Amino acid sequence: MICLFFVQLLTAAAPAIAADRPTRKPLSTDERAAILALMKAVDLAQDTDVVSPVDVPIQAHVLKSTDVGYVPLRLLLQNLPDLPKSAAMYVRVVSRHDGYRSTEEASGIREWVTKGAPIATARSEVVQFGPGELPIGGPASSSRRAIAAPAEASAVLTLQQRAYEKEKAAADAAKRREEMKQRDPYIFPFEEYYFFDVKSPKVERALAVPPGEFDIFVALVDKTKVKTTTPMVLHHSVTVPDFWNLELRTSDLIVVDDVKTLSAALQPKDQLERPYVWGRSEVTPTNKTQFAQSDTLSVVYQVCNYGAPDTDVVADYEFFWKIGGEWKLFNRTQPQQLDDRDLPAPIGWETQGFVMQQVPLRSFTAGDYKLQVTVHDKLTRQTATQSILFTVR
Repeated sequence: MICLFFVQLLTAAAPAIAADRPTRKPLSTDERAAILALMKAVDLAQDTDVVSPVDVPIQAHVLKSTDVGYVPLRLLLQNLPDLPKSAAMYVRVVSRHDGYRSTEEASGIREWVTKGAPIATARSEVVQFGPGELPIGGPASSSRRAIAAPAEASAVLTLQQRAYEKEKAAADAAKRREEMKQRDPYIFPFEEYYFFDVKSPKVERALAVPPGEFDIFVALVDKTKVKTTTPMVLHHSVTVPDFWNLELRTSDLIVVDDVKTLSAALQPKDQLERPYVWGRSEVTPTNKTQFAQSDTLSVVYQVCNYGAPDTDVVADYEFFWKIGGEWKLFNRTQPQQLDDRDLPAPIGWETQGFVMQQVPLRSFTAGDYKLQVTVHDKLTRQTATQSILFTVR
């Protein structure tokens, strides 16, 4: 069974300069003490590479947004003996260059936390569905039409006619991103704190970071026990590719338990805690890497920078079985054929859309597997590949 859904990735109306964003709410004495304790714990972890010896997995999925990477982040707290009822959390992203963590970046909110100096809230990135897009599901197979020679010729001509404008738009976008970096070259790419009630053993937030390699530090503490509890500090690394150089790319592959439609889009205050809600659809990533033969493997990912109009994209899904330490081809699905009716039209000369693939595992022998997704764009003659590992019990 194959299911598709296609959406546009947009950002909330968030001005580029901090002065246009609302200032932060004043911190209470207890809140300030909690954040300072978390920042101090992350300072130590950043300097020593020593984090808390706890079994708290972190999941992060890198997606393309307008001019930064959109990275939903999940903390899975189910293995903790005691969940805090009211938590304080601090997230810091530190750049890596040539394999080394930056030592020149500093906090942009420390002065606010210590002295209460006015400072704007963080830039907010939100994923939304484009108007009229089917939020989930779609046909059992692609409705792609056959592309005849006249259509191919028309596409080539159109691409040639628009090449100058497209290149100029890409250059302007690159200039804007470079200007963003130059404003605060010595400030952490992302830094934020949160106060919330722990309603489940899963905590989700989203990061907005430019292309590059990054270390993510997350510190968490029970807000009511700051003076008697040592904060928990976690570490995770991500790489955000340059989604904006017009090369065909795919986002991370997200293995999901469910994708459902909501009755209405979330309010901004609710979106903060549910970064996998995109418009009126909610994607639920799975917590597991091991599956039963009765399960279905469901994968969601984003295709970026495909040629348009007259889009002609093919996605191949190949499964490799690990035998004797080597990967051997196990099987493959029928290719997914995608065209203009399947993938969204360009926005500002950029293209991106989501695809979903579902594969029943009943024919899989118990063992370790690798799913390799290869996307081919016949218009631009480019190829992009992404893979994930999983186990069948």
